[in-house]
Order: sequence, then structure tokens, then C-alpha cells
Amino acid sequence: MTPPQTYTACLEEKLQHNDRFTQFSFELIKPHRLEFRAGQYVSLKVSKQGERRSYSICSTPDIDHQLDLLVDFLPGGLGVQFFQNLEFGMEIEALAPMGQFIVPENLTVDHLVFVVTGSGIAPFKSIIEDQLRNKQDPRQITLHWGMRRPEDLFWLEQWQELDGAFTNFHFHPVLSQAPTAWTLCRGHVTDCLSIHERPVNAAYFLCGNQTMISDTITLITEQGVNKELIFTEKFY
Repeated sequence: MTPPQTYTACLEEKLQHNDRFTQFSFELIKPHRLEFRAGQYVSLKVSKQGERRSYSICSTPDIDHQLDLLVDFLPGGLGVQFFQNLEFGMEIEALAPMGQFIVPENLTVDHLVFVVTGSGIAPFKSIIEDQLRNKQDPRQITLHWGMRRPEDLFWLEQWQELDGAFTNFHFHPVLSQAPTAWTLCRGHVTDCLSIHERPVNAAYFLCGNQTMISDTITLITEQGVNKELIFTEKFY
């Protein structure tokens, strides 16, 4: 993997998905190109004292001059304050690429299953788009994304476009506070996993709150999934 180094980038675009989530796009200044693997993250300097916060890259590796990050504004805290004060053209300092939450090259399975809650969707957007569009991965790829309400969901057009363009991609949004009219999975992602038939010879990638990760690991290992085929993103 490419060793991390310090990058300088400037804020080029902000896209507010809803009241909670905003996507920030940065143009790299120095160095001008970033070589990374889908699923990796950056460590941002968010204070003059040098304090840092980690954010997964949600753009794909083929766009190497730009860096897209998804920010959840709900928790507040130092990282959120940093992004709230960012204006167009302002520069950031990032250490990148970081992490090993990637699809291993030598992973010999027939199915990739992604299970996520909240902003944990960020690395999966990069990974899934990269596997389908850039690597033309023929394996079955399933995404289970848990949120509370329909208005919390975003990137729906992108997921639906992938679902239409690639017959091997399957998108299952899950709502814990689903309205009566909601016809898809409701409850938690583990509820959705329980009612779907478990795919044979599958690897699982988990990203989100620790309760979800723990409950999902318990569920799928009880169903016979080998722990060596379960990958988690630690900093969430």
C-alpha cells in the first residue's frame, strides 16, 4: 500500500444531503495527486494545537486529484466545529492514505456483503463504486444500510443507478423508524439480515456504531460465517 504523507487541499464544493450529513469536496494542492485504495481514510488536522480527526474517503481512487469526505454534524465536537468554520478556498492539512479497510485482492469469495449504519456509508460508496465501475467485479455485491427515517437517506440516485446498471448489485435500505407506507426492510440491519437468506461463500464488511457491529458479528458467526471473512472499520 501507498505510505501516508501530508497533503494540502482547498475546499472546492459542499453538498448538503440533509440536516445531518454534508459532503465536502477538496481539490489537492500539494501533492497534486493521491494514490489510495477504496475504503481508506484521511487524518485531518482540525485545530491549531494539532488535534486530528479521521474521515473515510467517499470518492473513488480513479479521481486522484480530489478528495471527498462525508461529515455527520449530529455528534458535534471538534471535528464538526472545524467543518462548520470551513469556507470555500480555505486549505486543510490531511495525512493520507490511512487504514486497511479494503477489499483484499486475494479474497476468494462469491459474494461481498456490506452492512452499515449512519456515516459508515462513506467508505462503502468508494468501495462499491470502485468494485463495480472500475474493477468490473462480477461477484454479487449487497448493501444493507440502516438509518432511522426516509429523510435521513441520501445518495439514493447513485445506489439506484448502480442497481439498474449492474445486475450483481443489490441495495437494501433499512429504517428503524419506518413510516407505515415503507415497504422495504424495517427495524435494524440485523433484522434485515435475519430475513434474507444468507449467501454462500460470502465476505462481510461492517462499518457503523459498535452495537451494530457487535450484533452483526454475533448473528453471522452463529450462522456459520468464518471470522476471517468479517472485516470492520475500527475508528467508527
